[in-house]
Amino acid sequence: MARKNAVKFHERMGWTNTVTEFRLGEIEHLPVEDASVDVVISNCVINLSPEKEQVWKEIYRVLKPGGRAYISDMALLQPLPEAIRTSVHALVGCVAGAVHVDETKW
Repeated sequence: MARKNAVKFHERMGWTNTVTEFRLGEIEHLPVEDASVDVVISNCVINLSPEKEQVWKEIYRVLKPGGRAYISDMALLQPLPEAIRTSVHALVGCVAGAVHVDETKW
């Protein structure tokens, strides 16, 4: 579906020199070469990973020198109650996997 939508979007925008490539992988082990990516965009995904530090290492690994990362994610100002932290519904709702702002490494 994503591939079909990309083609339609390119046609609608009149873009003839743009290639969109899709790869199947895991955010902790991105299927791209070192220093090969201009931009990483992540919207409410990192909190879903149990290996957040590995995700940040992968982002750093794949970015070209001068590349940029644009991240939008949940961050906590106080710990979550146990019932929310262990809830599957809260996890898929992008809440239970969020980390405290002090735990985020920049």
